[in-house]
Amino acid sequence: MTKYECEIIKDLLPLYADGVASEASLDMVERHLEECASCRKLLAECTRPVFAEFPASKTSPLSGLDKAWGRLRRVAAVFMACIIITVSSIAWASYQAGRNMSLRDPSFQQAKQDLFTEVNQSQKLGPYTITVDKILLDSARTSVFYSVDPQLEGDSNIHIHMADDKGVYYDPRGGRGIQGKYFVFDLEPVNLDAQKLTLSFNTGEMPGETQFKIPVDPTIVAQNTREFYPNLKKTIEPVELALDRAVLGISESIVFFRVRWPQDPSIAGVGIGQDSPMYTVMGPNGPTSVESRGSSTPPAPMIKEYGAFLPGHWADLIDETNGKRIKLNETRTQTDPVTGGITGTFHFDPVDPSARELKLTSPPLYLYRFPAEEQTMEFNCPRQGEQALNGVFSCGAVTYSLEKVVIEDKPLICYFNFKGSGDKPPHYYRPEFCIKDQEFRHKHIRMEWLDENHVKISFPMPENDRITLQLRSVGERMPKVDFELDAAR
Repeated sequence: MTKYECEIIKDLLPLYADGVASEASLDMVERHLEECASCRKLLAECTRPVFAEFPASKTSPLSGLDKAWGRLRRVAAVFMACIIITVSSIAWASYQAGRNMSLRDPSFQQAKQDLFTEVNQSQKLGPYTITVDKILLDSARTSVFYSVDPQLEGDSNIHIHMADDKGVYYDPRGGRGIQGKYFVFDLEPVNLDAQKLTLSFNTGEMPGETQFKIPVDPTIVAQNTREFYPNLKKTIEPVELALDRAVLGISESIVFFRVRWPQDPSIAGVGIGQDSPMYTVMGPNGPTSVESRGSSTPPAPMIKEYGAFLPGHWADLIDETNGKRIKLNETRTQTDPVTGGITGTFHFDPVDPSARELKLTSPPLYLYRFPAEEQTMEFNCPRQGEQALNGVFSCGAVTYSLEKVVIEDKPLICYFNFKGSGDKPPHYYRPEFCIKDQEFRHKHIRMEWLDENHVKISFPMPENDRITLQLRSVGERMPKVDFELDAAR
């Protein structure tokens, strides 16, 4: 545990205590609190009741006994009133957390209450009572607000599936909750011709499920959202980036994009921002390898000049009409089995309804190329401590010299010395290393710049002692591009 980790958690604790942190932030904070007494103490300060306990009254042995008794009774009365108010406030806050998560979550601030589909139905699921409060049928996503009684403990989880009366099933996107009791779960947006939804809940640990049949009218919310097709393209030789569609919902804004590049045997693929390259392996009967990814934008305290998260590596959306930056929440990408390229979506906070002019700045794209010849190195994996090594991997104008491997809390860490050429900064390049453990290949799971000349790369802990380290490709950063979006049309 480092001071740096504690500083990040301290920034997240107010959101955690208020129950509005993202699911990823909740997991991060809870894992840290298990090991850090200092942050647990700070959390206790954040959650301390508004009303403090009153000190015991001091009285003289005999004189003024009646007067002191009167004061004591008044103090007791005030103290009991404080307890009643505090308990009532907590109960009301818990109630409001479940009933009004849509008001607590900034994503739903633009959603008027008459745009929600009120459900207010309860069903039994084993030992639990599931209550579906409401649904928001946004053009960007479908959000289900529900509660579980008694609250979920430990690793317990509820799984949700949704289909409409036309037989269409909608993919889940994930959820978030408060106190293991009140939840919001997001799925793909509902088709406009749907008239009834079937929500299915199950725990995955017991037979059976419970279902809710809910009449809906998706067109009500669709009238309050905007959807347009920019059909914009920019070419950064040899890569083409295109914006196909934008949905400005009342709870989320989504921009759909495509990335294409020529079928050149020297090109390994393209990486979006800090992601490793994506590509589709085509066989004689079609694609043999496809991939999907989702990456959330880290909190601002985690982004530093050097480290695992680099500044400026995410898409940026500006509301030029109102002079506002729209927060990016997630980037989703998948390989295209038809062209071998990439399709994806940028997920932002909702855009103000008055916005007419938007500017999207792309994240940096990295064009990855294979080395001129295969670059590998075999060594025995240490089971503890560190092992000094001397291996050199080169691709074009850059060199990564392996100095040592270390076992740090299970992951295998490789430390490299970097050398480039010219005046290009080290972040201009991104290596794609992998390790081979018998027949299995593992990509690196984290890359962190320690300074301008040293990089730390983490891999999953291999099962076997003898492993092969490979430099599969090296990515070269391409310029960002701007797109002007006309949201008024």
